[in-house]
Amino acid sequence: MATQDRSGTVIDGRYQLEKMIGRGAMADVYRAHDRHERTAVAVKILRGQQARDPEAVARFEREFAVQGQIRHRNVAALYGGGTTDTAEPYLVVELLRGHSLRALLKQKGAVAPARALSYTWQALQGLHAVHARGILHRDLKPANLMLEPSPGVVERVVLIDFGFAAFEGGAKLTQRGHVVGSLTYLAPERLRGKPADPRSDLYAMGVILYELLAGRPPFSGADDFELISAHLHDDPPPLSVAAAVDLPEPVIEVVERALSKEPEHRHADAAEMAAAIEGAARHVPAD
Repeated sequence: MATQDRSGTVIDGRYQLEKMIGRGAMADVYRAHDRHERTAVAVKILRGQQARDPEAVARFEREFAVQGQIRHRNVAALYGGGTTDTAEPYLVVELLRGHSLRALLKQKGAVAPARALSYTWQALQGLHAVHARGILHRDLKPANLMLEPSPGVVERVVLIDFGFAAFEGGAKLTQRGHVVGSLTYLAPERLRGKPADPRSDLYAMGVILYELLAGRPPFSGADDFELISAHLHDDPPPLSVAAAVDLPEPVIEVVERALSKEPEHRHADAAEMAAAIEGAARHVPAD
């Protein structure tokens, strides 16, 4: 059943919903006007049936609890939240006017190495701020990295969607027993049922960087079982072959280290991986 379009209504006497700008599996997103602050925001509303699903509501509440703690230019800001007059939870977040990294990859495939490194470096800045709070994102993927218009040559990268985020040491499975996250970007230890740690997020960033450089992720399969097996056992296709351009060895080394099967062989943290990317970028021509 189609959900009613709330455009034109006002939530809590404050947020004037102007236009629906997105619809996900669980929630609708509206461009809105904050009457108190006199500024444009985005309002994300959990849809009717989802609003009655305890697991969906818990994910929404987790997003509010996590994202509200972080203020960083590479993390989408959360301004508030509440419940509509029809008992649907909502969040008020930064209005992003760009497009996702997934949309860019779908349109263009691989991007220039300098740009790929910049996108990843920026994402790691935001991720470092998230990890500094003891929070794991757990669902890093191109769809959750937004590219925002910027005065500079390269767009601003913004991390979004903290519905699967968790504090370190938290549960690794949902209540229904499924591994949290998107299989294409999941670290081997998580697929083995071991606890996630910040280096699990770094593995996802390694997959994303490989995909940016090669135009496709390092691992694939005819079904989920083949994809899981590839993550657990296979070496990624050599990036020097998969990429459409010649890549300096320092760039290849960053990606290979991030994709190590064992967490202890990856970079120690997001800051260290970002520093490695910064060093590798010196060997790459400007975009």
